[in-house]
Order: sequence, then structure tokens, then C-alpha cells
Amino acid sequence: MAEEDNSNYVLYYYVPNKGAAIFFTIAFILSTCLYAYQVYAAAKRASKQLRSKRDEFDLTKEPVMVRTGGDVDKKLEIGSIVCCFIPFFIGCVMEAIGYIARAVSSSDKEALTPFIIQTVLLLVAPALYAATIYMVFGRLLRILRCENLMLVSSRFGTAFFVSGDVLSFLLQASGGGLMASAGNTQLGANLVTAGLVVQIVFFGFFIINEMKFSIGVSQSCPFYWQISKNWFYVNLTFLVSSVLIMVRSIVRLIEFIQGHDGFIISHEVFIYVFDAVPMLLVAVTFCVGSYLGNIFRVLAEARGFDRI
Repeated sequence: MAEEDNSNYVLYYYVPNKGAAIFFTIAFILSTCLYAYQVYAAAKRASKQLRSKRDEFDLTKEPVMVRTGGDVDKKLEIGSIVCCFIPFFIGCVMEAIGYIARAVSSSDKEALTPFIIQTVLLLVAPALYAATIYMVFGRLLRILRCENLMLVSSRFGTAFFVSGDVLSFLLQASGGGLMASAGNTQLGANLVTAGLVVQIVFFGFFIINEMKFSIGVSQSCPFYWQISKNWFYVNLTFLVSSVLIMVRSIVRLIEFIQGHDGFIISHEVFIYVFDAVPMLLVAVTFCVGSYLGNIFRVLAEARGFDRI
């Protein structure tokens, strides 16, 4: 069997639009900075509220405990929740760098380095968004004592989704890197396809879990009627974001199934309409959702019920 020849491999079937690339670069940078400020401000505000409820707690040293299922199960610290957002911020930065690379490609569409950078970063960034969604959702359920609403064992619920996300990330990252390598184009495309399938399957399960939580929270949370709807906006943020990422992943899966000379990959409009726009909307959804209700407010509210 003849070895795959990449000597005539076409990087782009069009000249990348520089204006669009610059626009999304700026948009991702601005949304990242805004959300970073929102997380910082919300965490600081929640820390003050928690201290006022129990003055002897120094939240810079002592963990905040929340009971789940009648027993102290996890120590939820403000800092640990903040760390859950790190993958999201990295993903946003990857998106920005990816579109910077596309802007560079607009001047030289035969340059291999910016092509590889934009291919890999734009492929894997959504997996980092997903990591934050999975981890914060798991903490939301623990805070509200709703771990019984996990589709899998409450002990391994978050790990289950994050493990699938890591697998998806690795498959897409390795596949994206191989696609422009001599003789490895098809192997790279197959790995990316497998990674997207994994991502879609796990997101499907996760969306079902979010809906199950939305329906069952009133029966599972012992203090449901004593707290505000902050939890609702957190879950709604994740649900909307999950659907956006799911749509994006399905379109990209079709793109790789069609092959390198397929209709989708040959027309730049698809990368913006079904990748850039959905991912930017995820970032915007996080910003708007944080204003309406965030995980730190939920934690501050639930703190008063940790002895129930």
C-alpha cells in the first residue's frame, strides 16, 4: 500500500478572513478579562458573606464545610471553586491565540505553523470549557445536597465526566497535531473524529444529568424553599453552554467525516458560524450568567444550612 503523500496537502481552500479573525480575537480577550473580574469579585463577595455568618472562620486558612446527605462529605473552599474556572480561562486564551494564528494565515496561507496552531487550539479549547462546566456542576450538586441526582455514582460523578473530557481532549490534540504531518493526515483526522464522538457522547449524558437535576432539585435539596434562584441561573448557564458546545461538536464531526476536501472544511463561513460564534456565545453566557447568579452566591446561601 502506498504511503500517504502530503506533498500536495492543501492547508486552506480559501484565503482566511483577517478581519473576522481579528474580531474574534478581540472578542475572546475582552470576554475572558470580563469573566475573570466577575469570578474574582464574586469570590471576594462570597468570602465576606461567609465570614459574617461565622466570624471565627478565616476563609484564607479554614475550609468552608457543607453537609451532603446528612454528613460532612467535602470541604468546599472558595479557592478550590475558583480553581475550577482555570480550564475555562485557558480555553478562552486558546481561542484567542487560534484566531490570531488565522489572522497570520491570511497573509500567508501556505505557512504551516499558524495553520497547525489554529487547527489544534480551536479543536481542543471547547474541551477545556467542558472541564470547568463538569467540575463546577459537581460542586453545585454537593452544595445543594443533590448528589443523588447524578446519573452515575455520586462518588465518581464528576470524575466520570472529566475523564471523558480528558480523553476527548487528548484524542483531538494528538489528531490535530498529526493532520499536517507527512503520511499521518488520515490518522490525525480519525483521532479527531474519535475525540469529537467521545465529546458528544459525554455531553449528551451531561445534558440529561442537568435536566434531571433541574427536575429533581426541589425534592432533593432540603433547603430548596429557603434559598434564591441563584442555583437555577448557574445550571441554566451550563445547560445553554452545553447545547452550544454540542452543536459545534456535531458540525465539526461532520466536517471531519466529510474529509479534508469536504464541503464544510472548504468554506470558511462554517468555522465562524458553527465554531467561533458558539464558543464566543459560551463565554458571553458565562458572563451574563455570573451577573444573574453564580456558584459563589449559592455557596454563601447554603452555608447557613450546614447543620441541618
